Amino acid sequence: MPESPESIIDKANSPEQAFSYIRRRGRFTAAQSRAYASLLERYRISPQDLQHRSGPVGMEIGFGMGAELLDWASQQSSWYLCGVELYQPGIGAMLTRLHSRQLTNVGLIDQPAQQVLAALPEHGLDEVRIFFPDPWPKKRHFKRRLIQPEFLAQLHRVTKPGAFVRLATDWAPYGEWMVEQFSTVEGFKLIDDRVRRADEQTAATRGTTKFEARGERLGHAIRDLLYESQHAAK
Repeated sequence: MPESPESIIDKANSPEQAFSYIRRRGRFTAAQSRAYASLLERYRISPQDLQHRSGPVGMEIGFGMGAELLDWASQQSSWYLCGVELYQPGIGAMLTRLHSRQLTNVGLIDQPAQQVLAALPEHGLDEVRIFFPDPWPKKRHFKRRLIQPEFLAQLHRVTKPGAFVRLATDWAPYGEWMVEQFSTVEGFKLIDDRVRRADEQTAATRGTTKFEARGERLGHAIRDLLYESQHAAK
């Protein structure tokens, strides 16, 4: 008998105290609940599993409901893609779609992204995508934002020379924050920085995410950033 969603929680050896502010639980639909209970262990991987992949490896951090991750997997069938997410209904939604589409090049890690990067070997990722991370708009919560110098230093360590890092946000102050934080870390070159109005077409490199659509309805401009990871020759 498959485990219930409530019983498949926190098996990833991550210190709950350090990331207790990250939302994990929420209201499941029936389909999300079934998928979370029956499919999680089939697709769950560890950070260490990624070092055994021979082809290109990509990662989406905070994949939400998983639509963009699975579209990426369909478009790049020769890549192995790892989705990093903690929100359990979102994981259930992604697993439902993944199982339906029978994609074989997608794995899931349900650990905090900071810990995932810390556990990865050097220069293993060919591309990383971070679309619409929580902006934590209140000043007292800025320390909770994902994009921080320490996080970016780890991100640089685990990306290959020439790897792309794609980001998007609908919260203008967070867009400025991202650019500022990247500027403090050596090894990233800004390749593209685009801002579009809410009524303009989405960037060609991706579809419209759930959080992006919500930002558009609120009239928020969307900012897309593209960085290249550069490493000095040894």
